[in-house]
Amino acid sequence: MTETGKRAGDMQTYFEAIEGTFIRLRGAPLLLSPTDWQVANEWYEAGIPLETVNRTLEEVFSRREERGGKGRVQSLRYCSEAVLKAWEETRELEAGGGRQRAIAVDVQARLSSLADSLPATLGAREEWVGMISSLTGSSDEVERTLTKLDSELLQAAEESLTTEDRERLSGRVDGVLSSLQHRLPEEEIEAARERIWRGVLREVTRLPLLSLFSPEALTADRDSSS
Repeated sequence: MTETGKRAGDMQTYFEAIEGTFIRLRGAPLLLSPTDWQVANEWYEAGIPLETVNRTLEEVFSRREERGGKGRVQSLRYCSEAVLKAWEETRELEAGGGRQRAIAVDVQARLSSLADSLPATLGAREEWVGMISSLTGSSDEVERTLTKLDSELLQAAEESLTTEDRERLSGRVDGVLSSLQHRLPEEEIEAARERIWRGVLREVTRLPLLSLFSPEALTADRDSSS
């Protein structure tokens, strides 16, 4: 894979992992808007680790619940200031000789949770479970392999769609794009089509994002702390 291709894959995984965490915490499906993705892109370009983003999102929603916040958070921008502040504090600690306790990533536990989350209706499910569960190496190495497997899994899911399923899915994508027409320039809407297609395909087929930082993988951390 070229460096450009690797970066694109890393960005896609980063964005989709954040989207998955945000949707889970929000408690209702909502594809992130292109504006929200710009926020996530700023975090990515700043080098903010997924662990920091996900941990901060959890904290923001937890504090909001404690305050009795009403309604649902509609935009990722609601959490932007908190994420940037958390990253700034981390960098200040490191620059000052202090260091935050490293967040241990239990790779095998997260892989197990990820494999268990694959839907029972998935074709060749046991093969996918085996491939995911048997991955070894550092978290970075495993994450790169998962990014590749995720693309292959989505492609296999798309190829298995019937003509009727494909038309129904296309209709949903067109509906989402139509709702954006009065808010975004046409070029941004078209640029969002593939991402929205992937999001709707994932939702319809109940496929998790194959990432150590997806909501499904992170259930391993919540289970171990309970």
